[in-house]
Amino acid sequence: MAETYLVRIPVPREHAEVFEGLLASLSEAVVGRQAPLIDTGVDLRDSDELTVMAYLSEQPQTETVAALVAMGQHLSGLTEIDFDIETLPDIDWVAESQSALTAIHAGRFFLRGSHDPSPVPAGAVGLLIDAQNAFGTGHHDTTHGCLELITGLLRGRPRSQSQSQSRRLGRRAPQVLDLGAGSGVLALAWARASHQPVLGSDIDPATVGVAAVNARRNGVRHLARFVPAAGIGHKAIRTGGRNDIVFANILSGHLINLAPSIASVTASGGRVLLAGLLRRQEQQVERSFLALGFRTERRLRRGPWAMLQLRNGRARLPRQINRRCQAWLRYIDFH
Repeated sequence: MAETYLVRIPVPREHAEVFEGLLASLSEAVVGRQAPLIDTGVDLRDSDELTVMAYLSEQPQTETVAALVAMGQHLSGLTEIDFDIETLPDIDWVAESQSALTAIHAGRFFLRGSHDPSPVPAGAVGLLIDAQNAFGTGHHDTTHGCLELITGLLRGRPRSQSQSQSRRLGRRAPQVLDLGAGSGVLALAWARASHQPVLGSDIDPATVGVAAVNARRNGVRHLARFVPAAGIGHKAIRTGGRNDIVFANILSGHLINLAPSIASVTASGGRVLLAGLLRRQEQQVERSFLALGFRTERRLRRGPWAMLQLRNGRARLPRQINRRCQAWLRYIDFH
């Protein structure tokens, strides 16, 4: 087996996701996190200090990692963040890191990795998720919170009503979009529980591949489609009509910048689930959507993170915002 390299960056818990995203840009990186006191029984979600880690099959250049750390400091406002690069013993560290992820229950959903043989509890919807270098195993507070919100949206919908059954009953299946899908966990949760189609997108083509593999493993390849896109920049999103439900578990800055675009693809009365924002960023993100005619229906808070569920109260966007979105789309082409 070839040598494996480990990059470690100790950071405050609330900024871990920024550094995880940066390390994920390294070639074939498997990114994770570890609480410093995990061996003494401290719960990962209760630790204020974490070590963000990346397992690599090729030796990273110190200058490259230093540049990523510098970028992380700029984005987070932190200073004096250290890192180290270690050559590991001849062990399958991908399997080793995955084995540390235990199965979890989030809302109606029971998530486990392929390494975990845990049976799905009665009444739960099972999801088999291997994130690899994509974000989303359900262990992060934002993903966990989104699954709870999805559980709420699913209440009142017959669990066994498929797309074909909806057509026979004269009902239209809701159109669902997952922006920044990562491992596909939110899209797959919807498809598995509702038996209805969903479109997911991510800016990283490799991540789109991970999501597609997870769709196949969960038996919903015919329902869940994933495409590479920045924002709404794929024709399947732009020309597919307005969505009844939009999931967007991405960072707060992107949520604010994409608010007009998200509004432009959300149907009147449609709902958006927003996550990836810290509590201190909650008000700013919320105001960005309220200004576009949304109203807040529900909010969750887990640790330092906030999740919002909003409903679109406008039949159409103001004309100037529509023009702005159309002008932006002319300058991009994502297939």
